[in-house]
Amino acid sequence: MLNAHQILKELNFERLAGSANEAKAVKIIAKYLGQLKVKHQLEPFQLHAFDTGTAVIACGGKPFKAHPFGLTKSQTITGELVYLEDLEVLANDRGSYKDKIILTYSYGRKLVEAIKRSGAKALIDIGSPQREAPSWSYRQKNYEEGYIPSATVSYEAGTKLAGLSGKKATLKIKQTVSRRTARNIIVDIKGTGKDRTLTLAVGHYDSVARSPGSCDNGGGVVALLKAVEHFARHRPARDLRVIFFSGEEMGLRGSFSYVEKHKKEIEERAGLVVNIDVGGDDLGLNHFEVLGTAQLQGYVCGITREIGHYFRSAVDIYSSDCMPFSVYEVPSVNISREGGQSSFNIHTPGDTVEYT
Repeated sequence: MLNAHQILKELNFERLAGSANEAKAVKIIAKYLGQLKVKHQLEPFQLHAFDTGTAVIACGGKPFKAHPFGLTKSQTITGELVYLEDLEVLANDRGSYKDKIILTYSYGRKLVEAIKRSGAKALIDIGSPQREAPSWSYRQKNYEEGYIPSATVSYEAGTKLAGLSGKKATLKIKQTVSRRTARNIIVDIKGTGKDRTLTLAVGHYDSVARSPGSCDNGGGVVALLKAVEHFARHRPARDLRVIFFSGEEMGLRGSFSYVEKHKKEIEERAGLVVNIDVGGDDLGLNHFEVLGTAQLQGYVCGITREIGHYFRSAVDIYSSDCMPFSVYEVPSVNISREGGQSSFNIHTPGDTVEYT
């Protein structure tokens, strides 16, 4: 039997989409699929990608270490540093922050356009207490349409920089961006022929910059490998396709590419997507979100509790690789485990195998 934790140890490294480390992860996953004697195929797709870069903020005569947002190219920006406690002020006061370098503790992707409209020169996002600075990335559309150069700093650095608001600052970013190829890994397990419905079990194997991604989503990868192990020996009633997606952390690029290529089959055959994203915490609680109906939620609650497992559940949107399928009204069950130290450190270097 596959040793899930041993596989997780082997995957305990940064796995950016389109990188050499992505290719390394593909080899590891393929090795275990080979041990299970199941065939797989690689399905390539194109995306804008980057090599993990560095950034430094100089202000008040002191340097502060920072981390550039993914897809932010090498550049140097100088301007007045302004601390904004709540970035939503940009939606109502658009002209006051033109040519400023904004420092904030309230960044969110929904505010990307407001930041852009403000005319700010750069954005610096402060991370959460007791954690290293997080890794964020701009989406493909943001990159293509133009973005504000951005970086993150730790909470400790952020508190010091906030005290320097109003002073001149320089943000220097070094990071390479280019067009690259990433790959989805696809495994088909033939059902016994109950009907033509196709069930998909999916999860992403890429990580964010600087993070081993043990919880997000190495845990999902090993869960899918264990599912392959089971169904390779015990054929399901319906055809099962297991997909290890890349590019999820870059805006669901792998799953969007897959859906575009397989649109007809999805419309004709796809019945359910089971997506595993975030798993492996040593302590924590199990969750599932249904992007579908209350009837599906009740069904999954019933069958899991019948066999002795408990999941906190909700009917809700889950922003992961299920989303491209929802456009074609394919329901999904999105499984996660959260609450321990690994998931606490998601999107930082602290998301490591020692906490799983």
